[in-house]
Amino acid sequence: MEPKSKLLATTSSQAQGACPDHMKDRFSDLPDEVAHQILSSVSILDLTRFGTLSKKCRELYLSTPSLNFDEFNNWNKSSYAKQFKLLSSLDRFLVRRRENKIQCFRICWSLSYGKAASLYNELYRVVTWIHMAVRCNVEVLDLELRIPDTTRLELPSCIFLCGSLRSLSVHCNKILTAPSLVSSTNLQYLKLTNVTVDEGLCKWISCSCKCIKELHLEHVEVENITMESSSLESFSFVFPSYCGLCHLNISCEKLEDIHIEWRFASTSSRSFKFFAPNLKYLKWIGNLLNNQNLGKLMCLEKAEIFLKHGVDNNDFSNVLEVLCSVCRAKVLILSGEMTKDIAGNVSSL
Repeated sequence: MEPKSKLLATTSSQAQGACPDHMKDRFSDLPDEVAHQILSSVSILDLTRFGTLSKKCRELYLSTPSLNFDEFNNWNKSSYAKQFKLLSSLDRFLVRRRENKIQCFRICWSLSYGKAASLYNELYRVVTWIHMAVRCNVEVLDLELRIPDTTRLELPSCIFLCGSLRSLSVHCNKILTAPSLVSSTNLQYLKLTNVTVDEGLCKWISCSCKCIKELHLEHVEVENITMESSSLESFSFVFPSYCGLCHLNISCEKLEDIHIEWRFASTSSRSFKFFAPNLKYLKWIGNLLNNQNLGKLMCLEKAEIFLKHGVDNNDFSNVLEVLCSVCRAKVLILSGEMTKDIAGNVSSL
């Protein structure tokens, strides 16, 4: 009878001597880096099952550098006992790994709505996992946390002090406290989604993130953004609905790509200024401003401008100012509204 698995040899066949070719554990013969690459796409549940197959599989299970805790939002958390069992099993897994390097760690977790003691225990576990990842020299950390409005979260400061961390993504409906300016980081990629920040975070990025290359802000609540960087190459601020951002000031000599989606009801007390002499790609969606200064974009290759007048702004000179800044673009795409505005004011050109 054909065995169900052709990967692993059975105990009985091992006892008889050499195994037939189709019974050998060929996966264990792979170089560790190849095996780890394959296991990086496996869920933590399947990875755990894999670790029970053989001694070599257990070694790979405990040393795989890419971990993904993102499948538990509706799994086995129907009661406190089941939730506790799940959390404890994930704790034990990370402890057994000891200090094996974690290259990439993703946590997607919805905290349960229930008793405060249970909720804070769950949050404590998640924060503990982050500490463990930092001790294992994590390079890519992706956090997507859904937390009740009444619960406070403060990301551990060790994240911002982690010398190995190169990429950080935070998706969380909470206030993100700015780290201390004395902390330096080797971050090259930072993405924030659905968080509320203050100007202190922008100052920290400008002063402490000397290696930052990409910065992406999506649905981020912030009053003012002032960014100065000698390393930043790509920046985006995307907020499809009306937001409270008042002033956006960007000064980045190496910036090559910028994507802005910024809408508001009134142009009053709002400004957009940036200095990016090497900019190649510009995409700007939203409203025209009375106070905007893009400078001369001499290296621009492609510009996509989808702007419309606000209720208190119908001055064509604002359109003209934008056109003058992007006039050297090799490819220029304008919204229908801007095209009509230009056509209606040809005599002013």
